[in-house]
Amino acid sequence: MRPPKGTLLDTHVLLWTLAGSSELGSRFRNLLGSHGPVFFSAISLVELAIKASVKKLPQDQLTPQNLVSFGLRELPFDAGAAGHVDRFPALQHHDPFDRMLVAQAVHHSLFFETADKKLLDIGIRDLRDPRV
Repeated sequence: MRPPKGTLLDTHVLLWTLAGSSELGSRFRNLLGSHGPVFFSAISLVELAIKASVKKLPQDQLTPQNLVSFGLRELPFDAGAAGHVDRFPALQHHDPFDRMLVAQAVHHSLFFETADKKLLDIGIRDLRDPRV
């Protein structure tokens, strides 16, 4: 298995990052200052747009251009990542956005930063908690 070559952020971690949340731990903050690539997914943008449309989140100016100007890189969701969505049976009944993001991270050999306890507890390699 290839070593991870960057990091993909879960949607809530993306929001915490942009807000400079105190939830984020020192390891994660150091990651942001390093030269390793940190990615956001179009999947997160879809998730945020849906939540904003049903008033679970405020309308935001969260655009790919804003995220890139923050220093993040866009990671498209492609057919290769889609092929990994059913790879983890423990996620069968989990949030479909999370399933796609995990599949995307696995397919592209990336760490996946999430504070989702259910995801962290199933033991998928290279999932990390950004609070540490």
